[in-house]
Amino acid sequence: MPDEVAPVGDQLPVGGRPPVRPPEASRAPDSPAAHPAPEAPDFPADTRTVSFSAGEFASGGEKTRRFVLSNPHHAVLHVRLTPSAAWLRASPSEVALGPGEKQAVLVRAQVDEARAAVHNGAPPSAPVQLVFQRVFPGAPGVAPSPSAKAAVYVRLPLAVCPACGRSLADEGPEEHVPDVCPFCFERLRPCPECGAPNSWLARTCVLDASHVVRAAADWPVIGGDAGHTGSRRERPLPALSRRWSFPSVPPSSREAALAWSAPAAAYGLVAAAAATHGGDAHLHAFDVLKGGLLWEPYPLPDPVYPERGGVAIANGRLFTATVEGVAVCVDVLRGTRVWETKLDGRVFGAPVPAGDDLLIPAAATSGASGCLFIVEAATGRILREVGLAGASDVAPAAEGDLAFVHDDSGTLTALEIASGRTRWTAPCGADFDVAPVVRDGKVFSATRAGTVLCHEAATGNPVWQVAVTSSPVAGTPAYDAGLLYVPADDGMHLVSDVGRAVRRYSQKRPVRSQPVVLGGTLFFGSTDGNVYGVGPDRSLAPLYETGVGSQIVAAPAFADGALFVCATNGVLYALAVG
Repeated sequence: MPDEVAPVGDQLPVGGRPPVRPPEASRAPDSPAAHPAPEAPDFPADTRTVSFSAGEFASGGEKTRRFVLSNPHHAVLHVRLTPSAAWLRASPSEVALGPGEKQAVLVRAQVDEARAAVHNGAPPSAPVQLVFQRVFPGAPGVAPSPSAKAAVYVRLPLAVCPACGRSLADEGPEEHVPDVCPFCFERLRPCPECGAPNSWLARTCVLDASHVVRAAADWPVIGGDAGHTGSRRERPLPALSRRWSFPSVPPSSREAALAWSAPAAAYGLVAAAAATHGGDAHLHAFDVLKGGLLWEPYPLPDPVYPERGGVAIANGRLFTATVEGVAVCVDVLRGTRVWETKLDGRVFGAPVPAGDDLLIPAAATSGASGCLFIVEAATGRILREVGLAGASDVAPAAEGDLAFVHDDSGTLTALEIASGRTRWTAPCGADFDVAPVVRDGKVFSATRAGTVLCHEAATGNPVWQVAVTSSPVAGTPAYDAGLLYVPADDGMHLVSDVGRAVRRYSQKRPVRSQPVVLGGTLFFGSTDGNVYGVGPDRSLAPLYETGVGSQIVAAPAFADGALFVCATNGVLYALAVG
């Protein structure tokens, strides 16, 4: 038999004959090289939550529920079950399921032990931990799949407040989650998947982070975020319908109308400050869906400026600043006072949370023509008072560690929030009636003379400027997908983020309210009292009329599928979008 030729680069063994190699197809099918590494199996149970009813827990003893394990894979599925509470049992504790097999698991709860554990501070839910993997007994040499871990939660009908830990049932079990904890007054909502009580502040369930309690995006500050971009990714139809309003109809006289600040929305509520014709001012908070007042209106020492002033929501707190310079912090779920701080100066712009701090602009103070107050949000303590070249009567903006401020001298100033040091200043040629807009490392400024400028946020270097209109700009622009939406006295202007005027929607009356852009769909209020919309076909149409003689000037908010608009007829409107 002739010698085989050795491939180039192979070393011949002693004796000069190369090894005979079987072709790839002839390798043993069960060899490790013939099988890719198996992936971890999917969650094997038919449910993630097992709940007992209040009727079952009305008497003592042992109560039983069940869930089913299944194996749709061709390999064997091995599952180990471990209850995590002393009052909980699960049987069997270990299961091996062949291809296509199913196995019922019995869950047993000792009622008296469970009730005692919950009243002693234990949570009203306990997981049965599952550790599972696939094994391949018919394929020698193939390693089992990686182990996966998950849990099936066993929920008791014993509701416990997630804030104070106290049982929400006075006697015996209770399936219903109350709206408010009777002990600490935390506002509660049940988890839509397991029913466990959660604070309104929670986005995921306190018992299982995979359960989404609230998915809607918030609008916690004027302009929607600290950069005042006024945009969200939702893409609704350009249509509006009244969900609710407060008051339900406009007052019969102008003197009876409330003067509203710009609203903010978070946690499923919308808040705004309002003042009467006589100067009595209060903070209000409403349920975004039903419009009900969540707590008695909180009294303010004096009004919040109704056009540029506003409220901000962060970390369960509601912030505002009055015209006479009183910064106020209220628990947003309870409507109770947290702190009040007197500032040296009058305040016309809305406060802006930035990390652990609160940024509050001020007009003339005893030490400067204008300044920015940097306040500790948790305590109200004034950390820094940074002087400006002129009075600032619009909200500041923030991105990263920098705050950006417009003042009446026509100067844009960038400040380091942590130190109060001025990073850079940029003269803009005219004064401002609008807040700066910050996005993707750029700062956009619109002057009262109708010029829009762009600067680098880190350095202040000018990028471009363009004369958009000869009419005044008195509304903060919005930014979305490379376009600036600039409200002016002659209509709504669209400007690209490279400094090119793109389009104008003419208006007979001035537009002085910041627009809201939802996935390219434009909404804005006008001083003619109408809310307008522009959809993908680029046609402009009035979508909602607030009444003859009414105007919309304050910036709106968007959350939970509704646009919240304050009009000068004294009404706060919740307008369902789409």
